[in-house]
Amino acid sequence: MDGAQEPDGTAAPGARAIPATPAAAVAAVAAVAAPSPRPEATVFLVGEARSAWLELARMRGTGERRAALLGLLLTPDSARERQAWREELDGLVTAPQVLALLQALPDAARLPVLERLLDLAGEDPLAERQALLVSARRVMCADGRVRPVDRLVWLLLRHRCRSAEPLHRGGLREANDLAGLPLAMRQAVARFTAYLARLVPQPARGVRVDAAGAAWYLAVVQSLWGQAPDLPPCQPPDVDGLGRALHTLGALTWMRRPLLARRWVEAAEPAWADLDPADRLAAAEALRLACGLLDTPLPPALARQFVEPPPAPTRPD
Repeated sequence: MDGAQEPDGTAAPGARAIPATPAAAVAAVAAVAAPSPRPEATVFLVGEARSAWLELARMRGTGERRAALLGLLLTPDSARERQAWREELDGLVTAPQVLALLQALPDAARLPVLERLLDLAGEDPLAERQALLVSARRVMCADGRVRPVDRLVWLLLRHRCRSAEPLHRGGLREANDLAGLPLAMRQAVARFTAYLARLVPQPARGVRVDAAGAAWYLAVVQSLWGQAPDLPPCQPPDVDGLGRALHTLGALTWMRRPLLARRWVEAAEPAWADLDPADRLAAAEALRLACGLLDTPLPPALARQFVEPPPAPTRPD
C-alpha cells in the first residue's frame, strides 16, 4: 500500500472510506434509529443492524474477525478485491455468514464498526495483528487502485494495530489555540489539510482538489496564519509527504488536537447543508479517519453523521 500509486479518478463521487454493499441502503432505512434532535445524543444501531453487530462482536475467532475487518474494506463491485478476500479466508466456513452480517449494516455505521473491531483486534498477539495488516494490504490493492480515502483507511489500520504510544500532553501554560503553533507544525497541518481537501467538504470529481476543497482548505489555513499575505498553497502531498506531516502532527498537544478537528468540521459544515447524503457521509468519513489518526474525539457535529454500534458483549471468563 505504501508504494501504490493513486490512479486518475481516485476520489469518485460518493466514494466512501468504508464502502457499503447494495443491501446496506435498505438496512439503513429499515433498521436504524432516526437521528436525535439533541446535538449531544449518540445514535445507536437498532433492529436487524444491531443484532448483526452483536453477532459480529461475539465472534472471537481470529479468522472470523479478520473476515469482518477485510469485508469492511471491500470496494463495491470490485471482483478482484472480492476474490482476494476469499483467498485470504480460504478454509473459513463461516466467511459467507460474516459477509451477510456486514450487509445488514447501514452506511453510516460501517466505519464505527471497523473501529470497534480494530479495538477488539488490538487485544490479539502482535503476530496476528501484523498478519491482519498483510491481508488488508493485499485486499485493498487487489484491483490496482488506491484512492486518497483508501490510504487514510490503511494508515488508520496501521495506527490501531501497533502498540499504544503515550500522547504528548504539553504543559498547563501552553496556549490553547492554533494560531500560536510553531511554523513547522502549521505547515504539517496545512499539508494534511491539503490531502483531505480532495475528500472534504465533498469528494472531488477527479484527482485534483476542486473549488469546494480549495475553499475549505483556505478557511482552515487562514485560522492558523491569520492575515498573513502568503499562505501555503493547497498542494496535496505524496505518500512520503503525508507520512512526514502525520509524524509531525504526532507532537501536537492533546489540548490542540480537538481544536484542529473542530476547525475542519466548522469549515465543512456550510457546504454539507446542500450535499447529497452519500457525499456528505464520504466527507465525514474522511474527517473521522483524520481524527482517528490524531487520537482525538470527534466534534459533535461530526459524530452526528454516524450511527454507533452499542457496547460489545463482554468476553467470557
